[in-house]
Amino acid sequence: MKQFIFVIPVMVLVFSIATWMLNKDFAMIDVQTRGLIAAGASVFSGIISFFLMKGDAENIANAHRERQDAKRK
Repeated sequence: MKQFIFVIPVMVLVFSIATWMLNKDFAMIDVQTRGLIAAGASVFSGIISFFLMKGDAENIANAHRERQDAKRK
């Protein structure tokens, strides 16, 4: 569950950048097709980041929790 903290923002960022680039450079393509391309890119990047961040997400979350505990003391 901790991995989704990183996966969802990556997907949103990729979707917004893909939409912007497709609208800027490929305006002649249908809006529906551009949306499908951007959605496919965001899902693909989410899957990749899910598997690549598998071990790192737990370490980063634990380090953040330790920093928060240290600030409270």
